[in-house]
This record gives sequence, C-alpha cells and structure tokens, in this order.
Amino acid sequence: MKKRLSIPGLLIPSSLLFVIAFLVAWYNDHLFARLFVLLLPVYFALLVAFVVLLVKDIHKIAKDRDLSCFLSIGVLILLAVLIVWFPFRDAKVRFELDLLEKDRLEVVEMIRNDQLSAKDGIGNIDLPMGYRRLSSDGQVFLYENDENGQVVCFWVFRGLLSGSFELIYSSGGEELIRANEKKINAVRIEKLKENWYYVETG
Repeated sequence: MKKRLSIPGLLIPSSLLFVIAFLVAWYNDHLFARLFVLLLPVYFALLVAFVVLLVKDIHKIAKDRDLSCFLSIGVLILLAVLIVWFPFRDAKVRFELDLLEKDRLEVVEMIRNDQLSAKDGIGNIDLPMGYRRLSSDGQVFLYENDENGQVVCFWVFRGLLSGSFELIYSSGGEELIRANEKKINAVRIEKLKENWYYVETG
C-alpha cells in the first residue's frame, strides 16, 4: 500500500486541544479561585480528549499508514511535556509584571488615598470592575497602609489549607515585608523589580 501524507489528519483537533489546555493551565489560578467546582470536569474532559486523540493517531498510523498522524502525536507529546514541566504560574507572574503594573499602581494609589479600603476588618479589599483581573480572586490583601509605607498583596494563588503565592507591592522594600512577617509568614521572597516582590507563604 502506498504511504500517503494526508492534510492535516488529526493535526487540527490535536492543535485545538493544545491551545485549550495551554490556556486552562495559563489561567489555572484564576479559574481555581472563581470556578473551583467546574475545574475537575474540565480537567477530566481534556484528559479524555488527549487519550482519545493519541489512540486514534496510533490506530491510523498502524492501519492506514497516515504519516500526518506523527505530527499530531508530536503536538500531543509537546502538550504533555509543557503541562508537566513548564512553570505556568511563575511565567505568568513575570509576563504580566510590566504589562499590568500601571493598573496595579492605580489600585495602590486608590488604597493610599482611602478610595479603596478593607470592609471586613481583616484586610481583604474587593477590586472594582475593570481591575479584578489584577488578582486571581478579584481581591487584594492589605498588610500595611500607614506612615511607614504600604504593603499590598495581589493574589497569584490563594491557598486554602496550604501556602499561597502573592505578588506584593512594598513601598519599603523587603524590609517592610519582613516587618509584617507575622501576617505574611513568607517562606520565599524574590525581588522582581523596584517595590515588587514574588512571595510564597507557608
């Protein structure tokens, strides 16, 4: 039987799955904070689609010698490698640092001027519409806002029983974050740029 190279075989659905899975992984922390219950069915559906496409690719190669399926398998392998090894959370924080800095500084200024304040007596501040994308759950947490300076947390991942990941604005640098250690419980502090710190809490 003559080998044939069909165009594009299962490459289109594999590529579509790649894009959808990449976007879900990229926005995972936002989705987790807002649509937690719906995420498990989404993960399951993506896994099922991955397995079905992989089995179909292997079947078409074995039965029809459809060489285009090697491209589809390559896309699926790349997807699996990215999902397992690519640091989506860290990459997103760094990618958005400069991109969203102007809007985040506007939030910091609104807090400084008391246009935004914590209504729960703890430190949680609901972001206005148009700014909710700046934090994974649409809130920021205010650690300090006084004559000593400001420490404002934009949530990257807000843990429930485990640690959290925070993008913190600190007008007094790492020293002011350390001064709020009892509240923050930081296990890792990484300076990304002036006044901006990536913090992992315990």
